[in-house]
Amino acid sequence: MTPLVMIHFAVTWLMVGIIWMVQVVHYPLMAHTGPAHSARYQKLHVQRMGALVIPIMLVEAGTVLLICFQSPWFSLEWLGALLLAAIWAVTVCISMPSHEVLTQRFDPAVHRRLVLSNGIRAALWSCRGLLAVQLVIA
Repeated sequence: MTPLVMIHFAVTWLMVGIIWMVQVVHYPLMAHTGPAHSARYQKLHVQRMGALVIPIMLVEAGTVLLICFQSPWFSLEWLGALLLAAIWAVTVCISMPSHEVLTQRFDPAVHRRLVLSNGIRAALWSCRGLLAVQLVIA
């Protein structure tokens, strides 16, 4: 097992933990901030979570690309890269626009969409975590 695979494993599982904490604890609690505090809470959430997860996500993306360039096509490594691309697509196309609306006002439908989109990301990241385990034990 190379240092690259270990870094990839660590950042992937770090994101698995963060995404599930957000899914089970953080996002459901957003519905209880109240109209007077909802927009401010959401702005702070976006700022603080972004500062936490953006560097981790960039390291994860960089390591998966480096691993893929050393791997044959149609391998578990490439499947992991496709899952990460799907995570980023859901993030950019659904989660980020939902956060943008919620920084202006609380909208129950948008909040539900955010929770559902994050559920998709949590499932995809969990699959990536299992693939990362396979890379470590292979």
